[in-house]
Amino acid sequence: MTKIKSSSLKGLGQKYGLKPRKKYTAVHRLLKSKRKCPECGSERFGRIAVGIWTCKKCNLKIAGMAYDVKL
Repeated sequence: MTKIKSSSLKGLGQKYGLKPRKKYTAVHRLLKSKRKCPECGSERFGRIAVGIWTCKKCNLKIAGMAYDVKL
């Protein structure tokens, strides 16, 4: 049995199958990756709700995609 190194799959187990777990991992890594603010360049840029992204330093708010920001 191989161990999964990602903690994003915690609680999924084997019952969902390999394909959905791989897709979930890819989306989760994309969502949790570090981003820079387009205005101030700070690393404190993240998602506060689905499609709403904000910078905690300069309070810039951008409407984007659910899991990523396409500028």
